[in-house]
Amino acid sequence: MSPVFHIFYPCRVPGGHGRRLSRRSISAAENLLICMILAALLTVSTVVNAETQPVEGKPGNVEKAAKPENSLDSLEVIQQSIGTKRNSIRELEKQLKQLTDPAEKQEVEQKIGRIRNEISGLQRSFEHIALAGVNASILDEETEEKIDWREELEQISRPLISSLKEITAKPRQMDALRRDIEQHETRLELIDRALVSLLALGTQDLPAEVAEPITRLTGEWQLRREDNLRALEILRYKLDSLKVEKTTWRTSAKKLVSGFFLGRGLTLFLAAVAGISIWLVLKGLLMLYWRWVYRAKESIGIARAPLVIYSYRLFTAIMIVSAVLMVFYVRGDVLLITLALLALAGVALSLRQTLPRYTAEMRLLLGIGPVRESERLVYEGVPYQIDSLSIFTILRNPLLEGVLRLPLHDMSEMTSRQADDEPWFPCRPDDYILLSDGSLARVLRQSIEIVEVMIRDARVQIATADFLAQNIRNLSREGFGIPATFGIDYQHQAICLERVPAVLRKAITSRFDQAGFKNDIQDLVVEFKEAGSSSLDYQIYMIFNGRAAKAYYKAQRLVQQACVDACNAEGWVIPFTQVTVHAADAAGNRDASEIQQFGGVAPLDEQSPA
Repeated sequence: MSPVFHIFYPCRVPGGHGRRLSRRSISAAENLLICMILAALLTVSTVVNAETQPVEGKPGNVEKAAKPENSLDSLEVIQQSIGTKRNSIRELEKQLKQLTDPAEKQEVEQKIGRIRNEISGLQRSFEHIALAGVNASILDEETEEKIDWREELEQISRPLISSLKEITAKPRQMDALRRDIEQHETRLELIDRALVSLLALGTQDLPAEVAEPITRLTGEWQLRREDNLRALEILRYKLDSLKVEKTTWRTSAKKLVSGFFLGRGLTLFLAAVAGISIWLVLKGLLMLYWRWVYRAKESIGIARAPLVIYSYRLFTAIMIVSAVLMVFYVRGDVLLITLALLALAGVALSLRQTLPRYTAEMRLLLGIGPVRESERLVYEGVPYQIDSLSIFTILRNPLLEGVLRLPLHDMSEMTSRQADDEPWFPCRPDDYILLSDGSLARVLRQSIEIVEVMIRDARVQIATADFLAQNIRNLSREGFGIPATFGIDYQHQAICLERVPAVLRKAITSRFDQAGFKNDIQDLVVEFKEAGSSSLDYQIYMIFNGRAAKAYYKAQRLVQQACVDACNAEGWVIPFTQVTVHAADAAGNRDASEIQQFGGVAPLDEQSPA
């Protein structure tokens, strides 16, 4: 890409932690220069398209558009038609003097006016053919008139409109001729149909008072048919003459190319040289500023790199646009000046809507906006650290794979804050976690988009935002605790407060030692909890470190196994919940002794729904 479109800084920004300035997007000021280049390209296309226009050359290079005798015959036919119509006008004027009916006079006057218009058209056609298509109207001198500012504005845009008209002159003229030919062909069909009707009536035996008007109408419509045929022939001749090239393509191409390179092409070249020269000079001055001036001021913190960069970019764009306009003005190319002014006006209108957004982005780049580098930001439910605040902002989570690139204008609607020792994510890879549904999972991979976990030997992917929305318990980071409840029969009430807790604690410790988890136990609590409805209950709570996280469910089973093993060794009875149904005295109900034979439990079909 040429340096006109992008300004790249190969130097390092002092005070910016040694980062190289990234290639930035084209700012609003540089869009002015782009519009100028687009206008130049439009001009080039205008010149190239103009190759299709006929170019007047020397007589030796001009080819004949048609045979001489065809032109002479056409001129002769036109003159004859003009003479015939003038004779018709004389006859109608004589007839007009003899008429007394106002309606008939008006009809004859309309015919005379129509014939005169036809004569004017024939005379213009005669001049067009005789002058070989030269438009003589441009030789007429126009009187100067006072104009207002609207007319001044039209005059400024006139070169552009004139260029467009020159490009489309020949196609528009050919299209108009085709439409006229189609119209005359349609008229000819209607005239033929009318003549067929009149001739059919003329062959019949008609009364004298009817035959005379029919004969007169037949003559008038035959005259109209001849005039229409003559006009149609002239239009076809004009269309054929426009299709014939007046000069050879080599002569046209040579003249257009030479005219372009010596005229508008040279102007564009000089404008490009001026713009590139200014860009190179200002770039050199910027490099000198970085090397000498800025480093001297860095110690006292006078200047800021973003402000210098964007001021330089704006000043460079203004200087380049001014130089290009000056070249156009000195060269006197009104069309290029008009295109440049239109481009500048378009940019000004666009800035009216986008200037507030650019102002907000400038505040962000200068560090005085709501978002700043190295601060914490929550985007779509995931916390990020602002790694780089530039045209494209880089967001990074230290515990997640990947980075997020956001446009600068999106950051103006957010707010960041200082981050101290806050956690960036609740887990790391290879951590064991407990999901909100109670499932134990091992973290395999976590990125800014998904978290991949292993649940019961199956890989499961969860969106990062949804993962954070759950009540995640990390078992591997700072350990975890396991609560358990165990009960013995009431017949051991005498030893329930001292002996039973000590025996259960010893049994649990021995069981975990056999399973290889003794060193992972951080604390063990075995206490009498309450006297339940059918048992004496004990509360058991164990705290493990993170190394035993993968044995979360196994640890719960080991606690129950150790308690049952201790009861078996000591001969303690483990009760089960009993449901006693009291028999009513009413007749038809079973006796209580019958229920007791089921061990105090009623048969399944007789149990209470409760």
